[in-house]
Amino acid sequence: MFGPAGTIYVYRSYGIHWCVNIVSGPQGVAQAVLIRGGKVTRGLNTAIARRGRDDHLADGPGKLTQALAIDGTMSGTMLGGGPISLGLRTGRPIPHVTTPRIGISKATDRPWRFVATVT
Repeated sequence: MFGPAGTIYVYRSYGIHWCVNIVSGPQGVAQAVLIRGGKVTRGLNTAIARRGRDDHLADGPGKLTQALAIDGTMSGTMLGGGPISLGLRTGRPIPHVTTPRIGISKATDRPWRFVATVT
């Protein structure tokens, strides 16, 4: 997570699930955003096949990486310059809410969890 902004950082969580972060700070500063979930809008049948089910396809960091076939081989690549890219949404701002952090024991009151409500 010390690379330049846009670097993809993929790691194993508890030795089981892949998680994906996007570095968001300057090189040399550990700063990244964990992509915790999403909504499959294209390639639905492929995501279902990868997950082995047709519900809860990407509503958690491990589920998301499994549905999108993200693994450790993608770590260190650049967003948009490698196998992972994000489509930019233009127009109105994306509605979102902030909530307290979950799954941690320190600083649980900090509203550092951002949930987009994209339709």
